[in-house]
Amino acid sequence: MTRLLFALRHKRVSLILNTFFLAIIFNSCKENTILPSDLVPSVDNINTFLDTSLLVQANNKYEDSLLTGGIRNNFRVASNATFFHAIGNLELDPIFGATHAASHVEVVPPSSNFSFRSQLTGTDRTIDSIVLSIPYIRAYGDTTYGSPQNFAVYRSMQRLSRDSAQYEFTEDKFNATDVLATQRVDFRTMATDSPMVGTGKAAPQLRFKLSQNFIDDLEAQVDLGSSGAAASTDAFLNWLNGFYIKPINKDGSALGYFNTYGTRMNIYYRYTTSASKQDTVVDVFGYDPTSCNRYNTIQRNYSNSKLTGFLNTSNPNGDSILFIQNEPGTAVTIAFPDLKNFENVIVNKAELIFTQATPFPFDFNNIYSPMDRMQILLTNKENSSETFVRDYAILGSEFVDGKKRTITIGGKSYTQYKFNLANTFQRVISQKDTTFRLKIMGQNSNTAYPGAFRVVLHGNTSDINALKPRLNLIYTKIK
Repeated sequence: MTRLLFALRHKRVSLILNTFFLAIIFNSCKENTILPSDLVPSVDNINTFLDTSLLVQANNKYEDSLLTGGIRNNFRVASNATFFHAIGNLELDPIFGATHAASHVEVVPPSSNFSFRSQLTGTDRTIDSIVLSIPYIRAYGDTTYGSPQNFAVYRSMQRLSRDSAQYEFTEDKFNATDVLATQRVDFRTMATDSPMVGTGKAAPQLRFKLSQNFIDDLEAQVDLGSSGAAASTDAFLNWLNGFYIKPINKDGSALGYFNTYGTRMNIYYRYTTSASKQDTVVDVFGYDPTSCNRYNTIQRNYSNSKLTGFLNTSNPNGDSILFIQNEPGTAVTIAFPDLKNFENVIVNKAELIFTQATPFPFDFNNIYSPMDRMQILLTNKENSSETFVRDYAILGSEFVDGKKRTITIGGKSYTQYKFNLANTFQRVISQKDTTFRLKIMGQNSNTAYPGAFRVVLHGNTSDINALKPRLNLIYTKIK
């Protein structure tokens, strides 16, 4: 996969749901005829009609530009405590290929002009170890038979501003020969591994015991006092830049998700007290959302995967199989060629429905599970601008839906996703908008697990009519 693939960009605006102000703005003209589902008039084929024959033309595309650090449109993802970073390799998905992930994270001293505990003149202070710890949240992929992975931590050689934007294709700079620590990570057992910290057990976490060279460098900077790196937060960040954590080799069967917001650098040392006794203490440098930055590098590689022949083909008839990942990854654009000739009507209900292609060869849904919810955006054919559909703001995300559900067709169970979009289709039909397109994609990953979850859906050229994408349009003719 070329670098160009990762340099693609798309424009996105922030979504604000369920606000009274937006409800007043958008609740006008024919849009006020959009009814709750329990008040939709019965289909009588005299005044009110149901149309299920409109073509839903869907095509696969690559979707990138996931904000993973810094700030964009006044949203600072680095300060989001529930945005977890992926670290690891997922190499074995035969449908969606490989995913490689690494993390940049920063820590700062607990106070300006930080110093170690005082010591009696003529006595020594001894730093026993410095341990970088990051809480473990979960794994995605093969956590039953997958083999362990080896992670390494490096000193970052660049400091990217927290007031700029970092995306999933943003890569850190580091000296590959200057390894601060390595750690063997086994996602088969990590959820139940509780390391001993002091005299007690800690929650599962990624722990690196940093090198003696790093210990010596840090101790020297602290001892320099006001002229050293610990004099202020900014001075420390300019000295350290941060840590970069990545898999050493590109092998593995799962991604781990870690709470880098909770990163801690624990300094364990001994000193002599004023009572001439030895005391053992720990000082903690941590991630501070008011001064630190963090970002997640996530790379997709679709070589030799099932979706390769379906990606960015711009098939004028639509694709037979649709591939969707949580950001960053593949998404689906949707056109409705029949709408341009549709008469002006009052739209009472519009349901857009997609059905999972199951069973699909080697889909391994028990390992690489589908997303619980998808999102839908309005996109413009001419300028590629994108916004969330207005239905979110008017009636809320629960009404728009997009959640995974199980349905039965012909005695077989299928996973299905449904979107309620009466407002969107009312505007398109009324305004005869020929540039109108929709895009469905995995849930925006700024809020949880970037790069996890995917689903395979039937497309409009599928050979199974009952499982093709469908638009159910209930409308009343204007007399």
